[in-house]
Amino acid sequence: MDAWFRLCSDCVVVLKMLARKLQLVNRKIALLITDKVGTMGCAYLFVVLALISFPEAAMSHDPLKIVSWIAQTFLQLVLLPIIIVGQNIQGKVAVQQADTDRETLSAIREMATEIRDLGRQHNRILADLEGR
Repeated sequence: MDAWFRLCSDCVVVLKMLARKLQLVNRKIALLITDKVGTMGCAYLFVVLALISFPEAAMSHDPLKIVSWIAQTFLQLVLLPIIIVGQNIQGKVAVQQADTDRETLSAIREMATEIRDLGRQHNRILADLEGR
């Protein structure tokens, strides 16, 4: 019974280790795909790919087919990379804003320290003048 428990415990450790490695591989694959799909070049490629099926939808004169082509083919294919590009831009802007905010807060802190020091100097000068 004790050996069986140790075996199960070892299996759990191995499975957790494999799960972590698989998670790392999945992250790398997801990042690679996102980096490739999240480009305007991919958006243009998807436009061309979507337009290949457009003539068939247009010639059908079936409003449902045309709306389906627009919603399910064109918009989904083309908007995906454009949204990723937009999110990347927004992320960079957010980082720049955070850097600017940090610099501003640092400058405000410095000015507050200088003002406090000037106030102390001012009070010392006043005390010296009153003491005379």
